[in-house]
Amino acid sequence: MTSPVLKFAVLTFLLVAPSLGAGAAQPESAPDPALAPAFAFRVERGGTPIGTHQIRFSQDGDALHVDIDIQLEVRFGPITLFRYEHHNREVWRSGRLVSLDTETNDDGRRYSVSARASDAGLEVTSSAGGTFTAPADIIPTSYWNPATVSQTRLLDTQRGRIIDVAVTPVAPREVLVDGGTVTAQEYEMSGDLNLRLLYSVKNEWLNVAFMARGSEVDYTIERLDRPLVQEVASR
Repeated sequence: MTSPVLKFAVLTFLLVAPSLGAGAAQPESAPDPALAPAFAFRVERGGTPIGTHQIRFSQDGDALHVDIDIQLEVRFGPITLFRYEHHNREVWRSGRLVSLDTETNDDGRRYSVSARASDAGLEVTSSAGGTFTAPADIIPTSYWNPATVSQTRLLDTQRGRIIDVAVTPVAPREVLVDGGTVTAQEYEMSGDLNLRLLYSVKNEWLNVAFMARGSEVDYTIERLDRPLVQEVASR
């Protein structure tokens, strides 16, 4: 059985398992596959690649569309031991999440979450947690948004529930990005999620790392559209 951290820190992710053959259903209005990702991460577990995590941004009038795709697979030779897929579409207006649709296949267990902004807040419906109203300014566990590190509550995009976290800055460090050195700030998240996050001084998400089943899961940035990411982060 998969650990709780693996299930939603991988958040949408462990990406717990990439390049899967049997897929979960895509949220409505799936992104154009020809659109290059703003973020493309290689996901490793214990130093072994297990999949990919990609994020694409597109603009539609005053709405920012964010499409997230996570594909993970842990194998032993020809045998697939674990498989994880997560598809997430977010729509933002004026810095507020106004729409969210996710589908997750967590090694055969399927979850869906849908959320829409209303006058009362963000109306959330999930296959795992039913229906409730979240705060209007809630941020989902998709990590691309640098405001994540200033939050004490987040919306779990896999199970559709509110989780409590505390985020502490650790130390700045130098990171290699696109062949150059970037100054970045590391943060430690604790509470319902225990992981490390890394953002550049220009608010670019560069890394997430956490322990799962006794091994470290770690992200390596393989593609970063710096002008686009910085522009989105400044909104």
